[in-house]
Amino acid sequence: MAEALPGLTMDMWTEILARLPVKSLMRLRCVCKSWCSLIDSSYFSLLHLQIYNNKPKYAIAMNCDKTAVYSIDTFRKIDEIFKTPFNCEVICCKYGLILMCAFYAITPDEVDEDEMVFHNPCTRKSWSIPRCPYMTWTCWLGFAPSTNDYKVVAFVYDNSSIVVYSSNANLWRIKDRSDAHVRGLLSFEDADEFYCKGALCWLGFEKDKPPGVHNHLVSFDFDSEEFVFVDLPDALKQPGLVKINFVLSESVAIFAMSSHSACIWVLVEDGVDKIKSWRLWYTGDSNSKAHRFLTRGFRTVIFNVEKNTFILSFRSNIFSYNFRSHRIQHLEDYYYSYFGIYMESLVVHNRNQRKILTYHNVNGEESTELVRV
Repeated sequence: MAEALPGLTMDMWTEILARLPVKSLMRLRCVCKSWCSLIDSSYFSLLHLQIYNNKPKYAIAMNCDKTAVYSIDTFRKIDEIFKTPFNCEVICCKYGLILMCAFYAITPDEVDEDEMVFHNPCTRKSWSIPRCPYMTWTCWLGFAPSTNDYKVVAFVYDNSSIVVYSSNANLWRIKDRSDAHVRGLLSFEDADEFYCKGALCWLGFEKDKPPGVHNHLVSFDFDSEEFVFVDLPDALKQPGLVKINFVLSESVAIFAMSSHSACIWVLVEDGVDKIKSWRLWYTGDSNSKAHRFLTRGFRTVIFNVEKNTFILSFRSNIFSYNFRSHRIQHLEDYYYSYFGIYMESLVVHNRNQRKILTYHNVNGEESTELVRV
């Protein structure tokens, strides 16, 4: 195929291939050796992640039985891409990788439950990572673009510290308990975290402030493995606000609504020094029905800028909310353990690889189990 269009250089082919879905690329690996080498390279994997997923296209809903992919634009189900192994618990899904905790039966009465496993549903590759050295409170999967490194950061239960796993080094590192780390952990509120530009972000609070009042944005950068703190504008520090954290054009944004008004603030970077400052992006009227609706406390937020709409998950329900018209729509009643943005990824990793095997249980139904090989 490459020889059929001699006017195109390899760089041009690279740009074309980087815009194709993973299923197509897996087939195109068989065209010629040069394409196979390109598609399998870490350089192309990163390029495809940036180009093909330049804006959110898909949402993913996962439970113990199946994994469904939806179009963000129409919220119609596209495919069921993965059946969660019955001996695994999904932790999160990010950058096309599913992070799971695997449970293996050692004896009929003993279970080994501390192994974490990466699975790429597009390439159907799975691999385990070394056991975390501590009992952890919670953990997230992230990506460091400067080193093309997939990482897991875990908050430790009892000693205000964090541990970070690097897939490039295939090991965990215990971070020093600096003042910034302790402050980052103390200001963490579960359920409002989100990702932006290779960082895990959430709204921080101070211990001596009233509940629900946030004073700063906290982010953990997966490149530097450091916490960064940015003060919120005074308008977002007021008590009684309902807030939604999201990403707008690769920038952190916060939607806030009181009983009187609604607004959106965006964190921008100015100048060579990339000084961060907040800018008011939208102001509008409040809505009593929307205000009551948003006080439920939604777990996941996906923003569709073309439609001025948030996709929100609450327990077993998924809703859309238009912040300009205040229209609320129930999209799906789906029992899931995870809901979020889904990206197609070419990440392939052969170290400590595990296989997903299928078998038939006593009822004759097909199931899956993650097994050591």
